[in-house]
Amino acid sequence: MKKIILFHVFIILFVFLVFSIVTVAEEQKGSVALVSPTGHEISGNQWLFVIGIDSYTNLPRLNTSVDDAKAVKEILLKRYLFDEYHVIELYNEEATRRNILGKLRYLTRRVGPEDSVTIFYSGHGALDSAKREGSWIPVEGGMEERSSWISNKDIYNFLKIGAIQAKHVLLITNSCFSGDSFRSFRGEIPRASDEVIKQAYKQGSRQVITSGGAKPVVNKRVSDNSVFTHFFLKGLEGNKKPFFIPSELFKGIKVGLEKNGDRTPGFGTLKNKGGEKGGELLFFLNLDELARLKEIEWQERMVRKKLRSSYEDLSVMQIQSMPHIEIREEKEWGFYGHSTIHHQYEIKSVGYEKVVIDHATGLMWHQNGSERFKDKEKIAGWVDNLNLKGYAGFNDWRLPTAEEAASLLEPTQKFNDMYVDKVFDNKQPWIWTGDSYGYDAAWAMSACYGSVFWSKYNEYYSIRPVRSMK
Repeated sequence: MKKIILFHVFIILFVFLVFSIVTVAEEQKGSVALVSPTGHEISGNQWLFVIGIDSYTNLPRLNTSVDDAKAVKEILLKRYLFDEYHVIELYNEEATRRNILGKLRYLTRRVGPEDSVTIFYSGHGALDSAKREGSWIPVEGGMEERSSWISNKDIYNFLKIGAIQAKHVLLITNSCFSGDSFRSFRGEIPRASDEVIKQAYKQGSRQVITSGGAKPVVNKRVSDNSVFTHFFLKGLEGNKKPFFIPSELFKGIKVGLEKNGDRTPGFGTLKNKGGEKGGELLFFLNLDELARLKEIEWQERMVRKKLRSSYEDLSVMQIQSMPHIEIREEKEWGFYGHSTIHHQYEIKSVGYEKVVIDHATGLMWHQNGSERFKDKEKIAGWVDNLNLKGYAGFNDWRLPTAEEAASLLEPTQKFNDMYVDKVFDNKQPWIWTGDSYGYDAAWAMSACYGSVFWSKYNEYYSIRPVRSMK
């Protein structure tokens, strides 16, 4: 009898143990939670309506429109918070005027006040010379059959606040004459900081990205897609942030098109159709992508980051394009920002001489550094003297490059209001680098402001020597 009781007790404990392990595993697997920029659970559905037309009844065939539309659908379903239940597709013979307008009306009935809607159109476009108004051309349309066209104004009327309840709407149009009837963004697009994204999410929006202005668009292609869609997809594929906003996506599209000699794309808001200033639709990475990127991040932590060790004459744009840097604010003299490297610092002492080893970059830093100098020859002389003495047993100390100096910048102030780790002495708020800016200036790093900037040799800055470990 006792054996039977003990056997049952053992079974119960075993089941309980297995259940506990499974529960913990499930909790760990779901530890990457999907939340909005405000820190709350994401509300609303993400709707997607894609239209692609290659085979027209009365117009020349296009080569990439259907592939473009399907590729946009696939990348959004694969990486972002979209699901097949909220996707609408119209390709070739399906994309009639009746069907396109019918699906737009369907969205006005089904979309809720917390939902977001993304619409992608790729096909022929036309310009009504009398109204000076661009239009989509459905599959049955022709250049002489203007009654079959769908004007930009008609499309926008479906998307305005009051017609559709969506909080956010983004319209992407890859066609001729797609750039009229919307208010182009003027000035410099702000960097997508946490605060910008937070405000964008909270406020409603009606945004437009187009492949060109009020002129015909050349039907060029890259691989299986048009040039415009290629860079649109590249931006969506390359994004590693949980939240991605159209204004940031547009920057990459614009640079890509301009480098390829294509026309300038357009970005703005629907004219007089509602939407608050600063509001933007957000593309949310889904759980699978967040988990995949987290795994990659952990793997990358184990790989040593190779930073440039040779000096160069650098422009402001080159400084702002350095790797492993998150920029808070771009300036005409450099930037405010911080390093994205996960450092593995270790302090070592050789007698009374202290060094800081960063195992993440393979660099050894002078733990204290120098007093302040403004003369180029005196700066070089101080480093030469350090090598003559063989500080910490080494004679290959040098000034850091701008990349190496910027790698020290932390996202927040650590101590004494300095944006560097506590392992370093805090008496070097500004340090020189070996990179030049013209013939009479050099790049410097500010630990007290968290910035990289150029300065002429008439300012007193310190030296924090570095050496590359073998």
